Amino acid sequence: SECKNIKFFKTEIFILNKRNDKKFQFSVDLADTKLKREIGLQCKKRLKENEGMLFIWKSEDQRYFWMKNTKFYLDIIFINSDFEIVDIYFNAIPFSLLNISSSRKAKYVLELNKGVFENFDLMIGDKLLLQKK
Repeated sequence: SECKNIKFFKTEIFILNKRNDKKFQFSVDLADTKLKREIGLQCKKRLKENEGMLFIWKSEDQRYFWMKNTKFYLDIIFINSDFEIVDIYFNAIPFSLLNISSSRKAKYVLELNKGVFENFDLMIGDKLLLQKK
């Protein structure tokens, strides 16, 4: 299967809660090619609380996601080229074929376990901080 042949690189990212200046760290797999973005989290059985996947495109655009073959509930966080969170889709349902789209253009999309985002009191307008290579 594709899952055996594809290797995601991991990195640490932070989200800055702008209201209280707190940073929250996540360990993410990078989906930075067309193939990796198409496979996404389908190969994983579960995520730890602070794990996720960061999808990266070269430019901002409308982004569309679905949960086909994805085995657990997710929050899908849409982030613009200024690293600001511009839209959030909560509780995406495993295996659902519903088309989930961003209301604003996004360059990055972060997928986390459902509830993690709210547990950390994060919201639209908060910022993604990438580790500099």
